[in-house]
Amino acid sequence: MTWYAIPSLLTLSLLIAGIQWRWTRQAPAKEKIVCLAMLGIGWTVGVLLYIYPHLPGPSQLVDLLFGRIGSMLITQGEADS
Repeated sequence: MTWYAIPSLLTLSLLIAGIQWRWTRQAPAKEKIVCLAMLGIGWTVGVLLYIYPHLPGPSQLVDLLFGRIGSMLITQGEADS
């Protein structure tokens, strides 16, 4: 495993944060907090997926959460028609 990718990811995230910070200078404080929180969450997910590449992706998570509801709606819709 190459560990230079994690500091590279951090450097890229900080570069993106610096560029976005210039765009959000006059934005309310809540927007700045949300921007930094989303960047932090994205960095954390990126590091976790780098360290544990076999973790399920976002589409698999949505399928896990809503798959059963979707299949129930589809079968119920077929029964009505």
